[in-house]
Amino acid sequence: MINENPILATWSSVAETSEVFPVMPDGCRDFIIKQNPGSPPHLFVSHLMSAPQKIFAPKGTTFIGVRLKPGASIKIHRLIGHPLPDSIQGLTELAYDAASMSGNVSDMMRCLALAASPATAAGDLGVSLRTLQRHTMKITGRTPDFWRRLSRARKAARSILSGAPLHEVAPTCNFSDQAHMTRELKCWFAMTPGEISASRDDSHHPVWSICHLGYDTP
Repeated sequence: MINENPILATWSSVAETSEVFPVMPDGCRDFIIKQNPGSPPHLFVSHLMSAPQKIFAPKGTTFIGVRLKPGASIKIHRLIGHPLPDSIQGLTELAYDAASMSGNVSDMMRCLALAASPATAAGDLGVSLRTLQRHTMKITGRTPDFWRRLSRARKAARSILSGAPLHEVAPTCNFSDQAHMTRELKCWFAMTPGEISASRDDSHHPVWSICHLGYDTP
């Protein structure tokens, strides 16, 4: 089995004001070191989300993170007792030690992102649907349909943000109709297609985070 680089990206941010901000589902788990002003830093591993999660950060809170590829495995026991890294480089080294990504899983995740249905993905991978369901749950803790729907929703949101007409986005992204697309985008991102489109001119709007590296992004 060929192993791949489990890391998708590194990032950092500083809260310029005290605020509550939504984090959009992206199909990734991150190793994150968060430090509130006047408090010691702490490390945590984010979980897979199926809806936006609201995070409060006091002004001056700093974050550094390493984003793992969708489907990457995490060896939590490697984190226990490990000295807390104080830099992106140190956190990256920890991620390489505690996370892994096999080529087979990478192929599976790529196939699910592109498939019109879990059954189609199973056929493309040369396995039964039941085998795909069992393997996906074992590796990621989520069903094949979770990944397919998330990929489809992210593609649709990015297309809308790029200016594509709503009536073209729905069929292109394999929704049965615009009403179906509206339900799915509200489910994943708590926003309708119209609300996403209305946010196109505000590059600071949280919806633009959907364009960051995550599941289904080339």
